[in-house]
Amino acid sequence: MSTEGAKRSTGGVAYDYILKPASDNVLPRPISPPKEKPITQEEIFRKLKAAEERRQSLEQQKVQFAAKEKNRVQEVLAKSMEEEEKFAREVKAKLRRSLEVTKENRNMQIQALQEKLRDHAKHIEDVCKASENLGKISERKIILKMENALKIVRNITEPYKIVFEGTCKNDFKKC
Repeated sequence: MSTEGAKRSTGGVAYDYILKPASDNVLPRPISPPKEKPITQEEIFRKLKAAEERRQSLEQQKVQFAAKEKNRVQEVLAKSMEEEEKFAREVKAKLRRSLEVTKENRNMQIQALQEKLRDHAKHIEDVCKASENLGKISERKIILKMENALKIVRNITEPYKIVFEGTCKNDFKKC
């Protein structure tokens, strides 16, 4: 390949390339590299054995990885189950405490209500006794008042009675 001199143009420098004609002395390329020695049956067997060992090694690695992964998954599941059990125990304990507090509050309310009802029943009993006593006292007072009134009436009417009886005896037709 050769170039001619540089020519100046308005946009920059221009070069002309001249290519040589193709040469006839081209050597053919080798298809495969030359083999130094022929492959023997023993060498093939050795290579097959090495390949089998590689496959077995790869299979062992896969099995070990699967076992590790399985162990890891089991550990994660065991940990999550343990956490769930712990959470369940905590929830049960909290619920038990809540139920105990609720039961205690209910018992306290029932006791307060029973005390209130006892006080009310006692008050009713006191009122009943007082009303019975008041009734008896009122009855006695009324009886005493009636007896006093009767005495007063007798005291007042007694002198007239004597006079009336005397007039009635003498003159029966007037009575």
